[in-house]
Amino acid sequence: MESRGTLTKSDLRRMHSEYNRMYFGGKLSMPEFGFICAKRPFGRYTRGRTTIISISAYRKGWSEGFLKDVLIHEMIHQYVYECMWGCRYSLIQHGLQFHYVRWLLKRRYGLRISGGPIF
Repeated sequence: MESRGTLTKSDLRRMHSEYNRMYFGGKLSMPEFGFICAKRPFGRYTRGRTTIISISAYRKGWSEGFLKDVLIHEMIHQYVYECMWGCRYSLIQHGLQFHYVRWLLKRRYGLRISGGPIF
């Protein structure tokens, strides 16, 4: 990432690859990346014919740590979808499996990834 704060899809691929190896045992597939033209949500995980992780284009004031938090948050959604048996989202995006993976990342690596309410 440039010092000016310019973030590219290539940067996101590099970060995803690094975090996948460090925190998810290399189990996640490489998604496509995009940018959301809105301030909220900060990120979005979308699963259809292709997997897409999108990050808000409005990142003024984001620290490197906040960007890491947002990307890993979306990667947790990806992990729950791709790696946890039978889990497919319906109405509950931040369900028990999501919070369980957050808890594991905190316990193993000290990561404090943000998350929504359980229900």
